[in-house]
Amino acid sequence: MRRKQTRFIRKILYTLKKGFGFTVTLHKVTDESLNFETGQRTPTIITKRIEKAIILPATRQMKFENQPADFKYGGLFTTALRQVIIDKQDVLNFEIEVDDYFIWNAKRWQVSKIDSLEYETAFTLTVRMVEGAVLHMVEEIALESQIQFSQEVS
Repeated sequence: MRRKQTRFIRKILYTLKKGFGFTVTLHKVTDESLNFETGQRTPTIITKRIEKAIILPATRQMKFENQPADFKYGGLFTTALRQVIIDKQDVLNFEIEVDDYFIWNAKRWQVSKIDSLEYETAFTLTVRMVEGAVLHMVEEIALESQIQFSQEVS
């Protein structure tokens, strides 16, 4: 029974990845060094590239305060709060923690809450966009060379 349910969840994850999947790079700050002369901090960052993270569209957050029955208000629409689903197979041994972040659409999204889906098939993250934060983007660069070596003996 569990295998059948896990297969069903994986099929749903695959469908969501096709519709809402985006490439993101998770960043984990492991250490930070401080230059005492300049005051500049240099973080040590571990990254994990995820090809298809499911970033769900922004939803309306309903919040009702304790008000009299004839006066109710609420409803906050924010695009700065999102739900992200990451397949556990995409992460493997990279441990996601609160305060990790990822870069998406040139904005920094901070992980504020982590939950696990049924049978630990995926993680659901609640992330918040951080305005004005230093991105510390890590870009992968591949270099190719066309150098040819030759040797002559006379």
